[in-house]
Amino acid sequence: MSTPRLVFRALVFALAGMVVVFVAVGYLLAGEWHVESQREIGAPPARIAALVGDLSSWATWAAMEPNLGPPTTRSVLGAAGTEGHALRWSGPRGTATLTLRQVAADGIVYDFVGEGPERAPMQWRANGRITWTASAGGTAVRWYDEGHWDSLPGRWIGWFGAMQERARQIQTTSLAGLAEAVEANPAGQGSR
Repeated sequence: MSTPRLVFRALVFALAGMVVVFVAVGYLLAGEWHVESQREIGAPPARIAALVGDLSSWATWAAMEPNLGPPTTRSVLGAAGTEGHALRWSGPRGTATLTLRQVAADGIVYDFVGEGPERAPMQWRANGRITWTASAGGTAVRWYDEGHWDSLPGRWIGWFGAMQERARQIQTTSLAGLAEAVEANPAGQGSR
């Protein structure tokens, strides 16, 4: 056998081996992720509930801003503080929608769904909850997000922690923004 043929054969076997390793290990990696953050905010629970339950106020304190390409538009649907109230982003790369699934006196539960454009129909889902309880310093706020990887590349991304770290950054930045929003308007003037 000639040397070029041996090199080609070795290259083919090496590439096939990498694909097998990628697939086999990918199926062994965790298919789910979750992230949790918390913060003490110096305000009563009712003030936190008013801001968190009104998705139109999220632009002032939440760092959640999906990258859907310019121009991305934001719209709020439904009545604040009710099940079905939604925040929707639309852009050239698709849409993302956060919808309140449950609303209670001590927290909200939401679904977050993203969809690619028609020519590239990918979809991702996550859900989460934000809860609050009275504490000695005001209100203890806890934010929890979780999701499921539907693909092997997603499992690999999860293994490297990229999604979890991004969710943690969004949570901590948003909770800091929530504290600032409450402190900027301590008496709750103009809040719903």
